[in-house]
Amino acid sequence: MASDLNDTFGPRPTGAQPAGLRAREDQLAMAEHVAAALEGRETLIVEAGTGTGKTFAYLVPALTSDGAVIVSTGTRALQDQLYHRDLPAICGALGRPVRVALLKGRANYLCKHRLEIAEQQAYARGLRREVATRCRRCARGRT
Repeated sequence: MASDLNDTFGPRPTGAQPAGLRAREDQLAMAEHVAAALEGRETLIVEAGTGTGKTFAYLVPALTSDGAVIVSTGTRALQDQLYHRDLPAICGALGRPVRVALLKGRANYLCKHRLEIAEQQAYARGLRREVATRCRRCARGRT
């Protein structure tokens, strides 16, 4: 795996370097640590400065590993950047397609707790209890 990473992140002839990938020692070192953690099924925490190339340093080993990987972001903006810009660039740099899926954060999904809060708020605003109960049945997949 280390030689694959070196091939991906290492120096290339001028003009042959894919967008976002340029030779950076710190980026290669991080990618190697990420690859080792994935291979050993270990936890890894990495902190690196702006411009280090963190995104590509963790995505390349993740996408070339044998298992499934979940990437969780702190913001939707970063999630969109990864999915719409960085992943296509990395797939192009790797020269092969990868299977990815975009799943929006839990704030967009209904859970029992949020349903109960919505039901309480609706009831407090004067919504009849039977309407709130019917909505609860709908949320469980019953009509």
